Amino acid sequence: MKHQSQYDLIDPEAPAPTLGLEFEEDDGPEVPDDAYVIGEHGSTVRELGVQAATGARKGPSRWAKPAAFLLVALFVVLTVWNLGRFVQGPPPPPKPSPFQTKQALYLGVMKIDAYRRVHGVVPDSLAEVGLPEAEAYAYKRVDPAHYVLSFRGGGSKLEYDSSEPKERFFGSPKDMLTMGDSK
Repeated sequence: MKHQSQYDLIDPEAPAPTLGLEFEEDDGPEVPDDAYVIGEHGSTVRELGVQAATGARKGPSRWAKPAAFLLVALFVVLTVWNLGRFVQGPPPPPKPSPFQTKQALYLGVMKIDAYRRVHGVVPDSLAEVGLPEAEAYAYKRVDPAHYVLSFRGGGSKLEYDSSEPKERFFGSPKDMLTMGDSK
C-alpha cells in the first residue's frame, strides 16, 4: 500500500510520490482466516453463529408506570399554570416611594435646565428634552425663563416651580443622585 497525500488527489494524472513507506504485518498472535478480532487485546471469535449470552429481558420496573403518570400530571399542571399567567399579563410595576418620585422630578428638572443652558430658553414641550409627557410628567411653560414641572408616581404628585431654588426644594445634588437610597 502506498501513501498518497490529499493534494495528489486533485490531479489524478499526477504520479504518486514514493515515500518508501511500507506497512509490515503485526507480529501478534496468528489469527485464523475465519476469525474476527474483537477488543484491544486481540480476543478472537471463531464461530460466526455464537451470540452473547444475555439474561431474559423483563418488563419495565414496578415504579416506571407510576413515575411516568406523575410526570405527565406534573407537566399538565405546570402548563395550565403557565398559560394562566400568560393570559393575565405581566404584573403591574411597583409604585415608587416618595423619595423615588422626588428623584424622578429632580432628573426632569436637570434635563430642562440643561436645555435652557444650551438654547437660552426653556423648551416648549417635554418632547424637546426627551421626557415622556404622556406618562408621569406634566410640564407648563410660564415664560421663556420660567416653568412648572410635576411628576405623578404611584398616586403621589410632586410639583416644582423653577422660580424656587433647586437646592431649597430638592436638597443637595449628592443626596438626590444617590441611587437606591430609601429615604
